Amino acid sequence: MPSELYALVELVTSALRQLTVLPSDPALRLAVYSALGLAGITLVVMLNVLILAELASRRERRREAFTRFWRPVLSAWSIEDSAELPPLRQRREERLWFLLMWANLQRQLRGSTKQRLNRLFDCLSMDSYVVGLLESRSVHRRLLALACFSHLAEERYWAPVAPLVNSSNSIESLAAAQALVAMNPARGMRLLVPFYVQRKDWARLRFNALCQQAGREATGPAVLSALKQESHPRIAALMAWVEPAKAAEWARNNLRVAPSSSELDGEQRDAVCAALHCLGELHDRRDRELIQTSLKHPLGDVRVAALQALKRQSSADDDACFTLALSDPNWWVRQAAADALVTLPGIDEARLNALFEGLQDRYGRDALRRAMAEERR
Repeated sequence: MPSELYALVELVTSALRQLTVLPSDPALRLAVYSALGLAGITLVVMLNVLILAELASRRERRREAFTRFWRPVLSAWSIEDSAELPPLRQRREERLWFLLMWANLQRQLRGSTKQRLNRLFDCLSMDSYVVGLLESRSVHRRLLALACFSHLAEERYWAPVAPLVNSSNSIESLAAAQALVAMNPARGMRLLVPFYVQRKDWARLRFNALCQQAGREATGPAVLSALKQESHPRIAALMAWVEPAKAAEWARNNLRVAPSSSELDGEQRDAVCAALHCLGELHDRRDRELIQTSLKHPLGDVRVAALQALKRQSSADDDACFTLALSDPNWWVRQAAADALVTLPGIDEARLNALFEGLQDRYGRDALRRAMAEERR
């Protein structure tokens, strides 16, 4: 038995000795080196993954503890700004976590509650840190800083925010524009309305949201001033934010020179529709000829706007215009004409029934039937 055990040990030792000796063939030797290198790289990657996972887990535990500590503080300050305020450590990640919590809570609040949270922001002296975030290489951090300035709405931060309107990133530039409008609506729109012409990447809906945020009193003068300097369709499309009496002259001129073709782009079409809306709001019967001319425009959107403008200054004698529009090939035009007919001043049920019976276009009859049924409700 001892001899057999000794032989087994010798055999194993010999095998291990053979494994530690590199083969003489260069190709096999290269294969061995490659296998050893791959094994080493695999071990390093696995170790790196384990270390990063552990670091992320520790960071997440620290953030959860930070949130549990500061959430009651923020809630207390949203109710009463004299609540006890613990010191905020100057660690970068904790200040960033605080800003995320503060901005998220600001989005959910209104009125005096937001002002109390702004005072909390000042008490913690976060302004210099947030200004520093504007120079960060991370777009996300710059967007967070701009969101904070939008909530603060203080004009003293105008200088560091204004240059970001020129950012090549449209999301960042619009966020900067929103912050400027929150600081000073009138000053912001004076800067942004002419700039809107240059920024082709700014969507009209997004800029209209900025106009709504600023309000008509701040947007209207800026649009009129920009339009006097440059009659650009992108600016003309914003005329809905101008008081009709102040935009009347522009609206009449726009309808006189607007091309009567279906090749208008979206902004030119919006400018014509804004002009019609303006004249409709004025209720000046001297504008009827311009409005009625637009009823023959090739674009359905323009014809709808013309019908709505005519509806605002119509009488019972105008039923012929609306009845003719019930035969329009555009569904929206027929619906607008039917809605205008049933609300004409002085029109009665008998007159509507007579008009309905006289219609030859079945689609126009359907539109008028629907409008009459809704009017009876």
